[in-house]
Amino acid sequence: MKKVIVMLAVLLSAVAMKAQEEVFSKYSEMGDISTFTVGKASLEKLPLDRFDVPGLKDIIDRIDKMTMLVSMGDNAGKKLGTKLPGQIAGKGFETKLKTNKDGKDVTVLQSKKDPSKVVIVVYKKPQAVAVYMQGEFSDVDLENYGQETE
Repeated sequence: MKKVIVMLAVLLSAVAMKAQEEVFSKYSEMGDISTFTVGKASLEKLPLDRFDVPGLKDIIDRIDKMTMLVSMGDNAGKKLGTKLPGQIAGKGFETKLKTNKDGKDVTVLQSKKDPSKVVIVVYKKPQAVAVYMQGEFSDVDLENYGQETE
């Protein structure tokens, strides 16, 4: 019985992972979307000292693999920025943070079953960027990350 339960759990997690990858793949096949995949070795070479972003090095150190989708046109930007977060949420991800600052809609989602998977979508008309990251995020409070503690 235990073997059956373990096998079902593995199959269901594989299906959920495949479904999320299909959503990203669908967008990457659009004509006005550029796709980039970056591995750990490339991320370690980034000149992070150029950016004044608190906690950036910590987040970058946690990432094993990152795929970015960048819209090149108004239509693709609107689809990526407004539809992708809902589609990802429908594939087992929960919204950890949703904010609008300076005209930018930012949504951060994390897999319910596998917290090592995080998606960030930034949309400022007419452009959108979506980032899918795999790494060690299970102990990160994404809802409050980067906020000053008093």
